Amino acid sequence: MMEEEGKLIKKSLWLFEYNRGDSALYLQQFYAVDEDDVRRQIEEFIRQADFPVYWERLRHVPGGFTIGYSSLRGTIYERPDGSLIEEAEEQVQAAAPHPQVRSTPGAAAPPGSQIGAPSCDIPRPETAIGPTTSEEAPG
Repeated sequence: MMEEEGKLIKKSLWLFEYNRGDSALYLQQFYAVDEDDVRRQIEEFIRQADFPVYWERLRHVPGGFTIGYSSLRGTIYERPDGSLIEEAEEQVQAAAPHPQVRSTPGAAAPPGSQIGAPSCDIPRPETAIGPTTSEEAPG
């Protein structure tokens, strides 16, 4: 299910949790248009794997995912030719920039402009110990 030719294809992050018959849990990232797309990609991953793959969970994390010192973006944009839009290009294509906040020494900063205050319109990435809304193994 891809968008019309010439338009960007929005894909979101999915994490496939599996084991190989040992005590470890493995994660494989996929970016997909929808659940059917990610399931096709997982089937291909399992077919090509040279080790046993036992399905544990499939998690949709469109807000991104952070583990250790690494982060995975929650959404990417792909051109119809399969090439990815780089982050710098996304910023150029984004809406008009936010007005710069200036403060006078001693003046209170406007709400939401303090350093470290999260933006309300940007989802925070899920973490390895974050919420677990996921799908259990099929069957």
